[in-house]
Amino acid sequence: METVAQLILKVLSSLGTKRIYGLPGDAILPLMDAISKQDAIRFIGTAHEMGAAFMACGEARVTGLPAVCIATEGPGALNLVNGVADAYRDGIPLLVLTGQVETGKLYSNAKQYIDQQALFLPITGMTTLFTRPESVVDVIKVAWQKAIGDSIPCHISSPKDILLSPAPVAELPTISPLAPPSIDGDISSIVALLEASERPIIIAGKLAYSFKEKVYRLAEQLGAGIIPGQGARGVFSAQDQRVLSGLGEAHIPPILREADCIIFIGSSPYEHPFIPKEVPVIQIEQRLQLVDHSLRPIYAVGDIQSILGKLLERSVGKNPNLEWQEKLQASQKSFLDIIEAEKGDAGRGNSISVRQFFSLLNQMLPQESIIALDIGEFTHWFDRAFLSRGQQVIISEYWRCMGAGLPFGLGAQLACPEKRVFVLTGEGGLLVTLQEMVTAVRYSLPVIVIILNNGQYALEKHKMQKAAMEPFGVDVYSPDFAGIASACGALGLRVKRPEELRSTLERAFQSNRFTVVDILVDESVPMFL
Repeated sequence: METVAQLILKVLSSLGTKRIYGLPGDAILPLMDAISKQDAIRFIGTAHEMGAAFMACGEARVTGLPAVCIATEGPGALNLVNGVADAYRDGIPLLVLTGQVETGKLYSNAKQYIDQQALFLPITGMTTLFTRPESVVDVIKVAWQKAIGDSIPCHISSPKDILLSPAPVAELPTISPLAPPSIDGDISSIVALLEASERPIIIAGKLAYSFKEKVYRLAEQLGAGIIPGQGARGVFSAQDQRVLSGLGEAHIPPILREADCIIFIGSSPYEHPFIPKEVPVIQIEQRLQLVDHSLRPIYAVGDIQSILGKLLERSVGKNPNLEWQEKLQASQKSFLDIIEAEKGDAGRGNSISVRQFFSLLNQMLPQESIIALDIGEFTHWFDRAFLSRGQQVIISEYWRCMGAGLPFGLGAQLACPEKRVFVLTGEGGLLVTLQEMVTAVRYSLPVIVIILNNGQYALEKHKMQKAAMEPFGVDVYSPDFAGIASACGALGLRVKRPEELRSTLERAFQSNRFTVVDILVDESVPMFL
């Protein structure tokens, strides 16, 4: 007789699930048994539940569809929290399934029991508990629809005895196409501000991947420059004359101070603090929660495609300011010249300069690849110096969790096996999820991990120095990452001198297996930190 655990897998398969990330544990052993008896869904066994949640995030970030992770009760469920919180803050759809103690032991002092609904309530769009086999299909359907519709993680707890129960006769769910959300906001005031603007700049967020043609057409009609947000660095080619440099602690384009209107499109929260306070701001988002009221914006929320369509219709006939067009082109050329000149930038002593690394990376990264960006001071240098040629960038934008880069990259590689995936991380970030190297080797994932290693939590150190504090606790003990990679069965490479950098990167990029490149870089302080 079919069990509820088997029915859950049939439902997930019918909804399009290809992979489940997780670890086995007592409360989900019936689900693990069911997974072993089918081949529609592949199980990806991770080294830690946090890695499972972040890998699911990585998959969902590149597909736009819900990914699934599982864990057992108690500590297993708790270990998922960091990755689920990242998905919640960044608007990433996940389905999170956790085992739970038997229904007769709920709200008791049973081993590994915790109120999972209280645990997941602040970081999910919904959290619920299977209480009857008859409700399983409908509960999963509701959670799946909400995950897609609200672009948010949803959580379901499943007591072990429910998983073992006989499955009821049930029809597999079908999900109807979602109607686009309504539009809320003051479109007329936005149009009036755009018509009056002579020097506009668009800052495009990660959601611009889905409608980049409309964003670019709007920029052309308005005569606007485009700054790609941190999570959208691959949306537009850096060689395009409208596309300005990145924006952050390591670089603020001087032309930004001359703008008379800033238009945020599609969630780019990292760039908000760098906007001149006197400049009028327009913000276009999917959800009202993403509107940053500290910017005092005129905003529109809802179906971004429809909003852009209305703005395109009502801005036809606007004559772009020719002097502003010339300034945009000059600004873009000046910045490209700076990055080009940094190819030979020498580090301190015989060390490798971060600027030199990124200048070289721009030449070598293949087009259409995926870059999973971890969090650290190197992220600010990436903002400044990375020149996109069609690569997709994924990053924890709101949660900003160190260690997310490696599992993000593994999930992205599993979802997109035809693409090259690169992880850019620091030594501190990699130490958080180092154990997932084993997962990469186990599943033969040819991800390239590049570590920018300066032996310290440099961002924290420089922030403490700026605040006139004594830097403390900021040193990182870096093990032999290349040696660890080799011990795991991967290719491990280490670069100590500038003259070794290109040849080592070329060797790594030619590798067809999981590869770790540990680059010892100098300490460079971002200009605007």
